[in-house]
Amino acid sequence: MTDEDTFHPDTRALLSYGRALAGGDAPAEKGRADHVLDRLFVIERMQDGRWPVRTFGAELVDLFGRDLRDADFAQLWLAPDKALLEALLDASDLAGEPAIIRVIAETAGPARLAAEILFTPLRIEPDFGERFLALFQPLGGEAFTRGQVVTRLRAGSLHPPHAKAKASLRLVAANV
Repeated sequence: MTDEDTFHPDTRALLSYGRALAGGDAPAEKGRADHVLDRLFVIERMQDGRWPVRTFGAELVDLFGRDLRDADFAQLWLAPDKALLEALLDASDLAGEPAIIRVIAETAGPARLAAEILFTPLRIEPDFGERFLALFQPLGGEAFTRGQVVTRLRAGSLHPPHAKAKASLRLVAANV
């Protein structure tokens, strides 16, 4: 069993899709991840440290109790966890491939929910900033939140993409 076998099937489907978009896997099968659309969102990393949410799926609106569009996704994290997530996003962006973080989604009460968040860098016009498509995948137990909404995310484990070696330049001189 590989590490990836432990991810939720929907996370694995989007992971495969993200890698295919990056040119690292076989072409993505159309329709394989369509049912996750309501758990997708897009964040943008700004130079000032904010991470505004640009789109937010309908299932997530229910889970978080509001539409987080234009809210700062960074505000859901404590500083140490935000620093870990920042490093994970950097690794994802540099590799051009998806990365996953397992989280504990906390409510105002004692209820908690385990989840995975997959981030895939979006290659778009520089005018639109640095954006990531993300899947918030609960790992079961939504009923344990007892109708309470998610207010904070805590980092569990990080699963960055495999680092890629930079291509080195070779100088070739020819005496002709």
